[in-house]
Amino acid sequence: MNLFNLLTKEKHVAGIEIDDSAIRIAFLYKNPKKNHSDLSNEQKLITLEESLPPDVVVEGVVMDRVLLAKTIKSLWLRAELNTNYAIVAIPDDKIYSRIFSFPKTIDKSRLKEAMTIGVSFQLPMKIEEVYLDWEHISSSQPSNDVLMSAIPRNVANGYIDALNLAGIKPIALESNLASIARAVKIESNEATIFTKKTDDDATIFILKERAVLFSRSVPIRFISKIKLANEIKKIKTSFESERPKDSKPISVIDIDQANIRDEYADFQSLSEPKTKWLVALGAAIRGSISEGNDNMISLLPIKTEEMYAYQKASTFATLISNMIISVSLFFVIVFLSVYFLMLSFSKTTSNSIASYSAPLDSDIVSKEESINRFNIIASTTKEILSETPMWSNLLEEIQKNITPGITVLSLNISSLTSGVSISGTAKDRVTLNNFKKRLQDSQLFSSIILPINNLEKNEDVTFNISLQLKDPSNFYYK
Repeated sequence: MNLFNLLTKEKHVAGIEIDDSAIRIAFLYKNPKKNHSDLSNEQKLITLEESLPPDVVVEGVVMDRVLLAKTIKSLWLRAELNTNYAIVAIPDDKIYSRIFSFPKTIDKSRLKEAMTIGVSFQLPMKIEEVYLDWEHISSSQPSNDVLMSAIPRNVANGYIDALNLAGIKPIALESNLASIARAVKIESNEATIFTKKTDDDATIFILKERAVLFSRSVPIRFISKIKLANEIKKIKTSFESERPKDSKPISVIDIDQANIRDEYADFQSLSEPKTKWLVALGAAIRGSISEGNDNMISLLPIKTEEMYAYQKASTFATLISNMIISVSLFFVIVFLSVYFLMLSFSKTTSNSIASYSAPLDSDIVSKEESINRFNIIASTTKEILSETPMWSNLLEEIQKNITPGITVLSLNISSLTSGVSISGTAKDRVTLNNFKKRLQDSQLFSSIILPINNLEKNEDVTFNISLQLKDPSNFYYK
């Protein structure tokens, strides 16, 4: 558990690339020995990679979560990073992306409503079976362009489960093209066509101003190099036809021949070929964005900003739980030590009395007084333990009922008999009602009260739930 990330506002987030053949980690951090006159020394970069055994990840789908988790954890320990947060980039095989264009007259407040309607009609998958997100693309075109991405939940959950098993807390899940767009060198305000080839297929994508405007995968196993070149030419011609006539011709670059952005290209930790680090580096660059400014697409159940708050709350709850357990174990050890010491003295004294027929001397009287003192200490310790609540059990029961979309901001417990007050925010009212129902279904809680307020607000709903314990005696040592 990294307390530095928990107790400070500064984020320390690594970038992870997971593909079918390898895992790569990139971590940007501030150089404590930087030369203030040399801006290039302000950051340092750690990079590390590990090959994946065959059939662990196949065409962007996790087939062996346990082995993937072991490989990630082994690589993470070797990197010796002072964080367990990560931006994770995965293959585009199962990610569906599309750009929606709306009139400039639609402002941001109405853009979300327009996207909700557009996605419901044009998404080629059932919306309840995917995680999706979108981001506004800055454009000089006379339209509001919004990039939407979606991934089947079972595919995303494969990566999430493996990361959780490895002890890594994912802050965002994105496509490797989105990471590449952040790290590759491109001309300002100019569109560029890139090609990215593997043994099985080739991905053709267009970048402009760090945004992915178009992407398409072509199975090169079934087409010739000439047909692939013609396909690239068709895409180039089609895209250029929609641009002003005085625009520069669009460049076509193989990603293996591309360059890394100038501000990152000189890091010595980038082994050759440097282009293989584009994805991991792009994810790390996103991790260095200040909290509150990351509005990019994340294919997790919770958006990036909410996910970071959730991970912090989870870490804090685990810390408090561990502290309470440690204190409880200390009192138990003290009690047992006194108890067994008392038994030892009692047995020794009884044997001494039985071996003497003479009257008790002063040593025996002194030992008897010692036994009485230990009896008093043991009795006092037992009373202390009987009145010490097991806070860890209560916290575990509350944490078990917290669902995604619920962020707990405060927990007020004055005593076990006076009840518990939970305050926080809910993603929406359905999520809040589900949280209340889970508390009502618990065998340990009763009198769940959720005051109804802010009826006009359906998202980011604040709440304050009060509840009672059915039997407070269950939370004391016995």
